Amino acid sequence: MIKRISKIKDLLFDLSIWRRAWVVPGLIFAAGNTVLTFIELKCKTTLFFILLVFLIIYFVGYFIKASGLKGVTLNIEGSSIVVESGDIFQQDADSYKVIAFNEFFDTKVDDNLISASSLNGMYLLNNYPNDNDIIDFDNRVRNDPRLQMKEEGVHRRLGGKSTKYELGSIFKDKDYFLVAFSKFNDKNEANLRLAEYATCLIKFWDEVNALYNRKTVILPLLGSGITRHKDFNASNQELLEVILWTFKISKVKFREPSKVKIVIHESQIGDINFYKLKEFETNGI
Repeated sequence: MIKRISKIKDLLFDLSIWRRAWVVPGLIFAAGNTVLTFIELKCKTTLFFILLVFLIIYFVGYFIKASGLKGVTLNIEGSSIVVESGDIFQQDADSYKVIAFNEFFDTKVDDNLISASSLNGMYLLNNYPNDNDIIDFDNRVRNDPRLQMKEEGVHRRLGGKSTKYELGSIFKDKDYFLVAFSKFNDKNEANLRLAEYATCLIKFWDEVNALYNRKTVILPLLGSGITRHKDFNASNQELLEVILWTFKISKVKFREPSKVKIVIHESQIGDINFYKLKEFETNGI
């Protein structure tokens, strides 16, 4: 309820929603003004109060509805982007789902290197449950000619792989896009600077453009699970807006029937102002 009230407050100070909200009342008041010129004064007063009550009810309903949106479909320069509540593991098999890995494509799920409760951890446990499966996965990553290697032989005192890949690089694993999306410090803590976050996303969209094969690409709220944003403190709303902004400037085009879908975990829905995202169809950030 507190988050819902906060959304309504944000919308009340948003000029773009007021412009859209005024369309219907504006037409009604224009028609009412025409009618008022032909009726007597007493009726004019009554009609004025009827219109005033209607206006109050309409705006209250409009802002409550706008604050309660659970999803939105955007048309960004010809590409369809759906933002809605969902589970990345419950999506259509005939689409590419995105899972964020770290820059080493680590695969040890031990709640130290990789948390079993993270999307990364759940993906590995569900798809590569034993050591032989992990060895095969590691070999395919190591020998993938598309992955852009950044550094080899990295010493990591707390363990993990020693080959580092470019942020935003994608390893295509069946119907999943596994993306190198976070840096690890010497304590194996995920971190990312704002410039790295934006650059990583731009690289990611470029990679997607080369791989998606006109299929729908579905991604979670990338960056929300990172332990530390080193030089910025972004809300889930702001992370989502950066994702949309980088898509827009990347000039990637998704044509029907393909589209981009961003699924927001149910626990994060209260943080997202879906109505405000409509601004990206015209202005971006």
